[in-house]
Amino acid sequence: MPTTLTSSGSVARLPATGIACAVLLAIVNLPGENALLTTISLMVLIAGVALLWRPGEPPIGLFIFSYQWLQASISAFHANWLGIDVNAYTIYGGDNKLAVLLTLCGLLFLALGMRLGNGPPDRAVGPRCWQLVQARPLASWFFLYVAASIIAVAALQAAALVPGLAQPLLALAGLRWAFFMMFAYASFVRSHFGNPLFVCVFLGELAMSAGGYFADFKTVMFFTLFAMAMAETRLRGRHVLGGMILVGMIVFSGILWTAIKEDYRNAASGGSASQIVSLDLNDRLGTIAGLLARLDATSLADATGKMLHRISYVELFAVILARVPATIPHEHGALLLDAVSRPLMPRILFAEKGQVDDTRRTNYYTGGLSGIYRGTSISLGYMAELYIDFGPVVMMAVIFALGYLYGRLYKWLVQAPRAGPLLGSACACAILTQAALLEVSLAKLIGGVMVSVLLTALFIRFVAPGMRSWLEARRMMP
Repeated sequence: MPTTLTSSGSVARLPATGIACAVLLAIVNLPGENALLTTISLMVLIAGVALLWRPGEPPIGLFIFSYQWLQASISAFHANWLGIDVNAYTIYGGDNKLAVLLTLCGLLFLALGMRLGNGPPDRAVGPRCWQLVQARPLASWFFLYVAASIIAVAALQAAALVPGLAQPLLALAGLRWAFFMMFAYASFVRSHFGNPLFVCVFLGELAMSAGGYFADFKTVMFFTLFAMAMAETRLRGRHVLGGMILVGMIVFSGILWTAIKEDYRNAASGGSASQIVSLDLNDRLGTIAGLLARLDATSLADATGKMLHRISYVELFAVILARVPATIPHEHGALLLDAVSRPLMPRILFAEKGQVDDTRRTNYYTGGLSGIYRGTSISLGYMAELYIDFGPVVMMAVIFALGYLYGRLYKWLVQAPRAGPLLGSACACAILTQAALLEVSLAKLIGGVMVSVLLTALFIRFVAPGMRSWLEARRMMP
């Protein structure tokens, strides 16, 4: 049975371990073409981990920072591996090095904002969550997850039938990940590697997500990782091994998906090159299995390189730096104002509200580099859009404000008395995971978070108290 949280456990020493690994990586990269850039990148990583590591709590703030750090920095490390300058890494041109540096600077401000918004780590969260999941049998948490999944399916169906309410209905569907995370946490508290029921649920979620048009297999792994990190209050060898296995699954799944995604999407959409799925789940899974069976070492190596380029998301920002304000003037807040106003104008009441067309906006500011893709959308990313709005200095203040709001949101949910720390933590992860990608546009980022906060606030006000009373009604029987 896991121990309760202590400040002297090895969890508290994890940042020091991370610093040692970062220093070693910096030494390895010293002979590279981009040694200074990679060293700065690792210094930013160390600072972000130090600011955002919160023992016993879900690592959502650290996840937001570290995933975007990876997207900002991977081009420099990959360029070192290839023996080229980072400016030669992209086919788009522009100042890739400056784009990396500005993005890293923005991430520092984001991390600082989240840290100030969060306040100091709350050492009581871990023990309170641990006690709560012991108060009911695992079947109770499984029941909540199943109920949330049924509601999510109904919400997705309703969103397709009533497009004017699609955004709030999608936000409601997204709350099921909070219940998946609570079920996963309860499973890990009872067993270091989860019990058979959770394994079945995990595999089922993985199969269903892999059968979608975009194959969002990462989400179930990320929320499993959040639950694992929160449950394992003391890191031992088996915990590190479990985490490494899960991270390895994420990376390898990404390589496999990169290798087959074009052929799969073409088959799943019936050759229409649009974001629709015309095959049933069994046929989609069969298509995936057939495509995977054809892979060889060469295709996997090519897919690895493509995946690294895909994870990196500073190349379009580099082009923006060359074009704004030299060719196109700064927008002086117009993009941010549009993003903030959209959630306040529901489409069911404002039918004339235009659609968010990320690819069109990207083409406008980059001179047509994103082309026309019917099957996907290409965004500049929120940092590039903030640069277009405000330039390199004022954008940092806006990014800091975003981070502060993320931190305050997390703190509000964890401390919400109607929800309790476990439900609050899980809801915070479900909402803030939307903020973990550099490529998300301002309109989708702010709109998605605002609508999710509103739906979650209503849920906590009217539903959570009854659910919490039921969960805390009695201790788990032997």
